[in-house]
Amino acid sequence: MALFKNDVSEYVTAGRLDPARLVVTILPDDRDPDRHDVTAQVDDDGGIATGSFVVSPEWRLQGTRPTTSKIYPTEPNRARIGAQLFSALFSGALSRCWAQAVERGRERGGLHIVIRSTSYAVHALPWELLTDPTLTSGSQYVVMSEGWSVIRDRADPDTPAPAAPPTPLAPAEVRILALTSPINGIDQTNDPAIIRNAFPQATMSTTGNVRPGELTIALKKDDAHLVHVLGTGHRARQGWQDLVIGSTERPEVMSGKSLSSSLRESSRLRILVLAACDSDQLAAQLATTVPAVIGIRGAISDPSCLAFLGGFYAALGSGSTVAQAVASGRAQQIAFASSLGDEWAQPVLFQSEDHALVLSTSSGDEPSSPATADTPGTHTPQERIRLLEQTIRQANLRALREQWDPVEPIDTPAFVQRQIDDLTAAVEAMSEVTR
Repeated sequence: MALFKNDVSEYVTAGRLDPARLVVTILPDDRDPDRHDVTAQVDDDGGIATGSFVVSPEWRLQGTRPTTSKIYPTEPNRARIGAQLFSALFSGALSRCWAQAVERGRERGGLHIVIRSTSYAVHALPWELLTDPTLTSGSQYVVMSEGWSVIRDRADPDTPAPAAPPTPLAPAEVRILALTSPINGIDQTNDPAIIRNAFPQATMSTTGNVRPGELTIALKKDDAHLVHVLGTGHRARQGWQDLVIGSTERPEVMSGKSLSSSLRESSRLRILVLAACDSDQLAAQLATTVPAVIGIRGAISDPSCLAFLGGFYAALGSGSTVAQAVASGRAQQIAFASSLGDEWAQPVLFQSEDHALVLSTSSGDEPSSPATADTPGTHTPQERIRLLEQTIRQANLRALREQWDPVEPIDTPAFVQRQIDDLTAAVEAMSEVTR
């Protein structure tokens, strides 16, 4: 777990073995919209297991938030829903396939569970909540195991296999486009600042108060490897999602179809990030055009989204693969979001093959580390340990204050307040130490 903000060291794993892949293909049964046929395969050399999967209505997202809301509605019984999803999918012959995948994942140091389907209803389910009660990795949630990820894939099994993942770029070669909107009163400067800090050598263009025409023109330029869109989502009457930009007083709607037609001409675009509530189905629609698309399932608060983006982009800019960068973003949500991490399952990733945007061995791409102002030869080993301890205490204190400052003192648990007081005293005491 990260000790300080944007600590991505455990998510940049140059030289690590490629993770095992469990590809689960889920296709709807024409006779029953809730029943699906399932095939699963571990890597390319494993046998194919078959089974069935029946969707329970309670797994679906219950309603959507109003367009003007910034409040994240907590989903009840998340662990129970995750366990039910797991039990419904990995039963019978598929349970043996899951056991094989777990064993292979432990051997390889990672496992990607790929949910492949052409059904939007399948991709609307909260697969990030998959819960295996037998895991002993510290969390029963599959995506919380180190090196494990849940990835959604919109590929049609009858179409040819996708081309090889694109070759990573040198940091100075990366071109980034950030398109922001003040919808819901969100500060437009935060997202671009996070991206710029993670990619200091890249060429970045930012357009604020973006309008539909500007967004369409920008996407058709075909000169960006990464596009970031700040807006919100809107669930249309027929079940599709649209992108809403503009101000809360004058919202402007862009359909997924219009966005898709703009992107269809793009060949350089490798990653599209929709930093927008209710954009998971929109991401699914665009995933057939872009190699990797990130959307948000349901609602997410602004602080939690910023925590995710900070961890995601810091890891991506340091040479992590997209899946590992998403895991880094989740870790930052859990550790530092003022929502106390309840929203870690909201971001979703669509992609066919995992890849890195930049070269992990390029200069300037080393994972960030705490600054201890340590110059070789100027401190004894004991002094260096004290400096590192001070850095960790300061980071922990900042995290606690960010989480609990908005809470009234009377509502702050006593054990939390004790931690804050103890850390404050320790930091103040150590700040008096001079070189």
